[in-house]
Amino acid sequence: MTISPLPRTRRRLAALGVLTAMVAGVTGLSTGAAYAEPPSSCNLNLEHEWYEVSSAAVDPVLTHWKGITIAPGTTGSIETTLTEVEAVSTTFNTSTEISAEAKVFLAKVAVKVGFSVQTGKSTTSTWSQKVTLNFNRPGDYAVFKGTHRVRGSADVFVCLPSGDPWNPGPGFWAYAFGSHPAYTTFDAEVEGTVSCDTPVTPGTVQELARNKLICR
Repeated sequence: MTISPLPRTRRRLAALGVLTAMVAGVTGLSTGAAYAEPPSSCNLNLEHEWYEVSSAAVDPVLTHWKGITIAPGTTGSIETTLTEVEAVSTTFNTSTEISAEAKVFLAKVAVKVGFSVQTGKSTTSTWSQKVTLNFNRPGDYAVFKGTHRVRGSADVFVCLPSGDPWNPGPGFWAYAFGSHPAYTTFDAEVEGTVSCDTPVTPGTVQELARNKLICR
């Protein structure tokens, strides 16, 4: 007797009945097409999860700062040490250990926001706190470092078997409802100085640095 394989749609629906045992922590799964989709098939032995960008929000972060006063006659090249204000690290699903799949996902985040971001294990705490800058006039200044943090969540797909026990076929990607791991990453270092009368653009690292100055 020959057993014919189920049509692709029926194979997918049949496979959904065993998802709870296969994917821990996922509250629901579907093959609906309302989200960005991975390739049409997957390798069960090599591929397990596929991530697409669900959301991405960008905000400036002041990571290091110091207020200094340049007295008359002391202008020129000056070295100073900054204080860490806030640290930003790459994380995926609350972990700072970035897997190969998470690296691929963070590269998609860069495409989404339109600028390069960290795609591996990284933190702004490793940035040097010493800076050397030139001042051409006396006054009160904020010396700073910062970055642009990107935060959001991911859509998750899992690789499931298609066919039946007698006719195993390639796996297929199924969307995991209720599973939206959060992520954080950041872009390149921003460094500079601002004074009370420096014009700054709202929503920038420079504005955050100037706001910490006591301007009279």
